[in-house]
Amino acid sequence: MTDDYITRLSRKIPYTASVASHPADGIICTQPLGAMYTPEHTTFRVWAPTANQITVHLYPAPIGEEMGNIKLKRNDDGSWEAKVPGNIAGTYYTYTAAGDDPRFNPEHELLDPYAHAITAHNGRSIVVHDTTLIADRPTFSMNDAVIYEMHLRDFTLDPDSGIQRRGKYLALTEDGTHLTGRLDITTGLDHLTDLGVNVVQIMPISEFHTNTAEDLYGWGYDVVHHFSPAGWYATERFDARRVSECKRMIDALHRRGIRVTLDVVLNHTFELINKNLVFSFEGLVPGYYYRLKPDGSYWDGSGTGNEFRSEAPMARRYLVDCCKHWVNEYKVDGFRLDLLGLMDQETMILIVDELRAIDPHLLIYGEPWGGGTSPIELTTKGKQWGRGWAVFNDEFRDALKGNVFDARATGFIQSGSHIGAVKTGIRGSIDSFAASPLESINYIECHDNHTLWDRILISTLHDASVTDTDRRAMDKLGAVVLFMSAGIPFIQSGQEWLRTKSGDHNSYNKTDAVNLLRWRQKAENYDVYAYYRGLIALFHKHRLFRYRTAKRASSAVKFLDDQLGLPVPHGCIAYQIEDVAGSDEWRRALVLLNPNGKRVEFTIPPGFWKIYGDGRQVGTSPIAHSISSFQDDRAFVAPRSALILGERREDVNSNEE
Repeated sequence: MTDDYITRLSRKIPYTASVASHPADGIICTQPLGAMYTPEHTTFRVWAPTANQITVHLYPAPIGEEMGNIKLKRNDDGSWEAKVPGNIAGTYYTYTAAGDDPRFNPEHELLDPYAHAITAHNGRSIVVHDTTLIADRPTFSMNDAVIYEMHLRDFTLDPDSGIQRRGKYLALTEDGTHLTGRLDITTGLDHLTDLGVNVVQIMPISEFHTNTAEDLYGWGYDVVHHFSPAGWYATERFDARRVSECKRMIDALHRRGIRVTLDVVLNHTFELINKNLVFSFEGLVPGYYYRLKPDGSYWDGSGTGNEFRSEAPMARRYLVDCCKHWVNEYKVDGFRLDLLGLMDQETMILIVDELRAIDPHLLIYGEPWGGGTSPIELTTKGKQWGRGWAVFNDEFRDALKGNVFDARATGFIQSGSHIGAVKTGIRGSIDSFAASPLESINYIECHDNHTLWDRILISTLHDASVTDTDRRAMDKLGAVVLFMSAGIPFIQSGQEWLRTKSGDHNSYNKTDAVNLLRWRQKAENYDVYAYYRGLIALFHKHRLFRYRTAKRASSAVKFLDDQLGLPVPHGCIAYQIEDVAGSDEWRRALVLLNPNGKRVEFTIPPGFWKIYGDGRQVGTSPIAHSISSFQDDRAFVAPRSALILGERREDVNSNEE
């Protein structure tokens, strides 16, 4: 470690409320931590500066009696270490810690926080030696990303999916899977390729706590260990197979040209001393890794019982080391940070700088909020300005479909409301919180809250004039806005075929019956799926939908009423996107959005326009027969739909000649 890095680990942050200090706050270990394996010996090193004794216990199996234990030697930097000779790959181990602090329990065996694999949240760590190879990261820029969020189990569990290793890492390595009895309906890995997404965001796959025997797995947000892939998704839970199988999953996605971002929960853990659930952090350095009040109680900005003290130097180092481990060892392509707001800004900047030094194209983004009252100044929207990470654009989300905390509230796609906020989102929120469009993750649905289809159903049930045909049109209209806006588009798995959870808005602790994706719905709603696929293909083909800088997005996107002085029907939005970079085969695009229940007429700029999308279909080739139309300087857009027009340079040039 360089002196500059150590200085950055120690940078203090201002607190908005009182936080207890810790005796180890000034002690920084610069040596590697964990079980460092070589064929000749393995070095065990753990940081526990307030302990009087650390012992490593060695085991030949995941359960049963130990084969020996070794007392570690203390170093001046607060670490303890011991070197065990021989090739001990696959050996299981735990630590015990003793000290003057009454919170130490020398009888309680602990996990190594830096272990590369563990057997369970209350199990044993494993000495890992794995040589599984992973294909190189696909090469494309952040502005080319289309993010597809999935839960590994939910995405692959349906018995009708044709997937053999359902619910496992290896499920995403299987080729040629399809819906039972329907060779034309792809599932799993082939579905991702067919849809055209190029980034898969996998919900947490680090080891978690929930009782998986009852299928109440909490989606992995009850994390207890960050370095080890969760054994629940491996073919064998109690050895290091989870490491190689997780790598094989990432390798399969990379070979399809798909990057992998991991949803990581670094803001809290399931460890709570007052519930006697002590797995590693509190057992090794009591009171250090969590924000405590002066009375010893926990701050709970996560809403789950505690919040990780990211500003403590060795806690900060742990978070950086964890992210670098996944990037270097598993070749992951980025991270989605759960409740990013709870990570202090200094730590976030350090993580981004360290990761960008490895690969400048890594995609780093997160939720710019917390889940409760915290003693720190939250890393909210705007704090990312020019710093190299992006944030979820909840303002755009709520403007499109209505506030997520009021199920009956409507947004632009249902009622033509929130036009100003939608326009801001279309421009990549560069007029709001973002320094560039690449700082805005544009979404209308994610794993939290209702699916888009359920939300449309609930918010329109009171209106007898709205039919299911109308609702399907609303969904497609929302998809058009999402993919035809500046920023990074994001969808949740199943969104592309009207996935429903029967109205459940918070299914993290529900069973498989609620959460699994039913692939038959893809066949039932194939027109919607084809529409999303067409939008994604159009997004990828034309660079004018993917501007990187605020300057270009600002000069390219012109609203017909605001910048071009043309009238726009009530409740509608119309905008032109120009190829200001001169790199697209289109000279410009025109997007007309009509959320009204009747056909409307737009006045449009003169040009050599062709239709590429309407309320029924969209793609990279002109549509011969459209439900909408245009003539001279007028366009007629069908109810609750969009019209996407493109003007090719060759058409302009040939007519000028």
